Amino acid sequence: MLPVSGLSRSSFGATQFSARSRESTAAKLTVTTAEGDKVTLSFKQDTRASFSAGAAYGPNGRATGVRASSSQKTEVGVKIEGNLSDAELKDIKDLIGQLAQPKEAAAAPPKASSSLDTIQSFEYAYRRRVEVDLRASQYSIDA
Repeated sequence: MLPVSGLSRSSFGATQFSARSRESTAAKLTVTTAEGDKVTLSFKQDTRASFSAGAAYGPNGRATGVRASSSQKTEVGVKIEGNLSDAELKDIKDLIGQLAQPKEAAAAPPKASSSLDTIQSFEYAYRRRVEVDLRASQYSIDA
């Protein structure tokens, strides 16, 4: 905020700050079981937030304002082709658990190995994007 003491009666000014952010995340997992069943899981999330604050002053006083907003949109998709057995469901759940581990904890990407006997193959894609925009401005006029 701008100080108002010591200003001439004909001084005008303003200051403003704004911040906006957007984060997009998308993931898709396609699993083919040893019996030929196919499962596709997809997830998309878009989060937005904004904040702005400002102050203005003039010979008649000062005004301030603050505004904030946020929104989030999430989409989840599930497509199953075939009939999944209890063992296939368990292995798919275990695979999802392995994929959800932090990268630092995993020495290598999970593979359809002996612990996931019912899974023939899988494809996994993950994308995350973060954007941040910060702006500030200030001006003053002595008339």
